[in-house]
Amino acid sequence: MITRRLCVIACCFFVVIPSVMAESNPFRVLHVMSYHKTWKWNIEQFQGFKDGIGDIEVEYQIIELDTKRDSSQKSIQEKVAQTHQVIETWKPNLLYINDDNAQKYVSHALVNSDLPVVFSGVNRDPSEYDFLGSSNVTGVLEHEHFVPTVNLVQSLSPNISKIAVIVDSDPTWKGVMTRMRANSKHLRNIEVTEWILVKTFDEYKQVIERLQTQVDSIALLGIFNLKNQNGKDVPYEEVLKWTVKNSQLPDFSFWESRVNSGTLAAVAVSGYDQGYIAGQMAKKILVENIKPSEIDIRPSYKGVPMISLPRAKALGLNPNVQVLLNNTIKRSYTWGQ
Repeated sequence: MITRRLCVIACCFFVVIPSVMAESNPFRVLHVMSYHKTWKWNIEQFQGFKDGIGDIEVEYQIIELDTKRDSSQKSIQEKVAQTHQVIETWKPNLLYINDDNAQKYVSHALVNSDLPVVFSGVNRDPSEYDFLGSSNVTGVLEHEHFVPTVNLVQSLSPNISKIAVIVDSDPTWKGVMTRMRANSKHLRNIEVTEWILVKTFDEYKQVIERLQTQVDSIALLGIFNLKNQNGKDVPYEEVLKWTVKNSQLPDFSFWESRVNSGTLAAVAVSGYDQGYIAGQMAKKILVENIKPSEIDIRPSYKGVPMISLPRAKALGLNPNVQVLLNNTIKRSYTWGQ
């Protein structure tokens, strides 16, 4: 009898131990970013994701498509091939993928596959990537704070009535412009008079110089895919540095990196919040076994109002104490003075 009981106990141990061992293995998460991992926007999203996923054990691999510094098709396709190779050999449990270019080149091809996909930082309508109704994709949309940003600029420069919007050739801006057009009806006594596509840095300079006498403010959206005379992408810091030194129009955008480099103001989308919500989604998929299709795609809502004080002074604007107390103030440019 004792021998039989020992056998039963031993069998129970052999059943339980493999299950415990399986749970102790780290989850494998492949993180594919549209840009580069040293850029603050990506750092914030990734940190938010890790905090959102919590204290479960995770092993990460990172692939940078780096499309803001090098938008050539050759470079992008090489990294896309690398991504698919890692998926094939490493077999991640989940793909965390951020911003629009990575959706276009990577996750779109994985719709309805067996690999769960969680995205963040997506500006375009998710239907354009076939995400809506898919079995394996969910994530966080990046909806800019257009009206609050314009209101912030108006608090600095009350006489604004005409705005021009500048974009480059990146497809990201299609969704942004669609939402801006829809929300422009909520602006107070302001009209968006021009939507301008620029492809080269020289063209950008000509447009900025022309607008000095035609509008009161400029929305700087697309400033990454501007080519120099050799066909190479001009770093956005160089574009903004030139703008600071050559434009006397109050300008705005929707991201902290722009204000750091000289754009006057933004109610910035929180990269950390984008990543944190995505991390919570990933945890539900990995730990709670909830299907991605059961987790709603949604935007984040947190906005951070910020002003470049040196840019305000260069434009002859003097923010009052209330404005200074209620907004994040940037006191220098990332590229110096």
